[in-house]
Amino acid sequence: MCRLACALLTALLAPAAQARDTMTWLMPDIPPASMPVDGKPTTGIADQIVLYLSAHWPAVEHRFIYANPKRTWLMVERGERACVVAALRNAERDKLAYFVNTNLVPPLQLVAQENTVPRLPLNAHGEVDMEKLLADPALRGIIVERRSYGAAVDLLLAKRPATSRLETTSVGDYGRNVLKLVSHGRADYTLDYDYALQYASRTEPDIGALKTVPIAQNNKPMLGGIACPRNAWGMATVKRIDQIVGTAEGAAAMIKAQNSWHTQASQQRYAVQINEFQRQRAKPTH
Repeated sequence: MCRLACALLTALLAPAAQARDTMTWLMPDIPPASMPVDGKPTTGIADQIVLYLSAHWPAVEHRFIYANPKRTWLMVERGERACVVAALRNAERDKLAYFVNTNLVPPLQLVAQENTVPRLPLNAHGEVDMEKLLADPALRGIIVERRSYGAAVDLLLAKRPATSRLETTSVGDYGRNVLKLVSHGRADYTLDYDYALQYASRTEPDIGALKTVPIAQNNKPMLGGIACPRNAWGMATVKRIDQIVGTAEGAAAMIKAQNSWHTQASQQRYAVQINEFQRQRAKPTH
């Protein structure tokens, strides 16, 4: 009698135990943030981060879901037991999730051919004044239609004068085709993240010759991290993740994942801030 009752009790408890023992990671669906092979992480930024975490968290089974931002943040908002990897942090997302900061990400850059850089309106720090650039009738820019380039830059783009030579295009491929247009001289500049240029240049030598220039109105690095739902499970999970990455080895692994997809120029440009972030990241914060 006891044997049957115990068997039934074990069967009833098994699903709950399985749920507790599974860690679900929500992975970005844009390279080089992630570059899955057969649904498994490989060499992307988020891939390397989650591979480090899973290697140092063997007590649970790790599951990976590659999803677009809309699906990802809807799951977080619903409080589902899953955490977003390599998420940029902002005030809106802080209302939905608890965060573990893992990286200091270089901000959006202006991308241009090397011979275009001397023609840009640069300040004393070598940063391009975006407002002056948009008003310059001699320089042609191109950006992706309906893409957000961050609040500060989006505002400048919306307020640009009617005479601005900045054009929009609906081409896809995550802006990679726009980089090709600049490299072939069809436009003087575009806007993108340093890691996007690095990714595109791995297969397109012409793109690799393009240069990045910091934007004066958008020159602060952004916090990137792992976001978990704002509930008891999310808080407990964030604390566990923070313990894993909050070591010298963990902090170095986070920076290595990022630097593998950033140009040397960008790494040098933000070296002081990133090194200080790594120093603080080398210990738990929760």
